[in-house]
Amino acid sequence: MRETSLLALLAFLIFVLILAMLYLRYRQKLMLHQERMSALEKGTAIPLGPEPAPWSPRGYLLRGLIWSFSGAALIVCLLGISWSSQRPQSAEFVAMRARDISRYLDIPIDQARQIAEKDAATEKAGMPPGVALLGVVPLAVGLAYLVFYFTDDSRKRLASEAPGDATGLKP
Repeated sequence: MRETSLLALLAFLIFVLILAMLYLRYRQKLMLHQERMSALEKGTAIPLGPEPAPWSPRGYLLRGLIWSFSGAALIVCLLGISWSSQRPQSAEFVAMRARDISRYLDIPIDQARQIAEKDAATEKAGMPPGVALLGVVPLAVGLAYLVFYFTDDSRKRLASEAPGDATGLKP
């Protein structure tokens, strides 16, 4: 019960943080728009915002590494949680399962209890390890960036034109 309320509180705080960040970005864009509109009304030069950074091969390498390591870390984290949360079924669960088996198969409760205990010995409660496959998504995105980085001809062209490392940046 306590774990559930802590998880709900954490999810709520993350949601509030995301909403606050979105609101602040909205306010920033609104202020930039108002500044441009007032410059138009006064007939002065329109202030330009910061220029976005051009895409470079080094950016693809960085994004590929970030996504790949994030995906690998997510897989390891979810597998660790899954393996640490594996625990045997409770006695109450086994008793309820035996009662259900006894009613469904119309067999004595002792026989149903043996079946339920045998099933409980093989089944474990907790998060299934298959949830760790969620980490494959960011891992695949990162690998796609890395494949693009290593197969991009512009990176090779930049390296041959300017002395320096393979990223195209001069030392």
